[in-house]
Amino acid sequence: MAAVAYQWWVFLHLVGVFGLLTAHGVSVAVALRLRTERDPARVAALLELSARTVPAFYISLAVLLVGGVVATFVGDLWSFGWIWAAIVTLLVVTLAMIFMARPYYQRVRFISRAMAEGSQAVSAEQYDEVLSDRRPLTVTWIGAVGLLFLLYLMVVKPTLGMAPDAEPAPSGSGPVVTLSSVNSRFEPAALSAPAGTAFTLRFRNDDSGIPHNVAIFTDASASQPRFVGATFAGPATRNYEVPALEAGTYFFRCDVHPTTMTGSLEVG
Repeated sequence: MAAVAYQWWVFLHLVGVFGLLTAHGVSVAVALRLRTERDPARVAALLELSARTVPAFYISLAVLLVGGVVATFVGDLWSFGWIWAAIVTLLVVTLAMIFMARPYYQRVRFISRAMAEGSQAVSAEQYDEVLSDRRPLTVTWIGAVGLLFLLYLMVVKPTLGMAPDAEPAPSGSGPVVTLSSVNSRFEPAALSAPAGTAFTLRFRNDDSGIPHNVAIFTDASASQPRFVGATFAGPATRNYEVPALEAGTYFFRCDVHPTTMTGSLEVG
């Protein structure tokens, strides 16, 4: 269940990312268009369009944060450096958007309204100077670089100097069966264990930042679980204490990757 929950929370996180990019994309387009637009009425319309995306931006940000934080708890990812780097990057980019972009657009909105109403308090040269300000470009570059770095963290999942968990010693007194994951594949894909005896399944997850688990079922239909191990991200090792099983051939899989990570367990 934890593995399924992890997938859904990651899905919610990605929904937030999609919404954030959609809303922010409108603001980026407006920022670039303002550098060449000088009609006060059109400038006001562009700013109004950008302002309408602000609620969607913050809602998407909240969805992104909730999905990401809960998925991190479910996937046991807090010990990895890329998670903390992603949080810091998101915080820096968000603060840059708030404290650099907001005051600028408030100023542009005020001046555009005054120009549209025929005010002489601001000259055309001053108006042009405000709209030619490089601050929107700076914010755009900060957002783009931040996004690329976040994508790098999500795909590569570097440890960034944070050490993986040490291998725990088996707590049970029975035999030890070893299993590893490499490139989201079980190695070996065929295991054996004694019948009628509880045993320790030592599972080493060598896939950095990717959560896996081991679940044992009666057969490949995966309808009757006999043991479900906790999901955790690699690189790390967990010892699963598997209760005694009757003689026979069992099916095991990773619940997070049920189609690509499978194997057989011969008990006898």
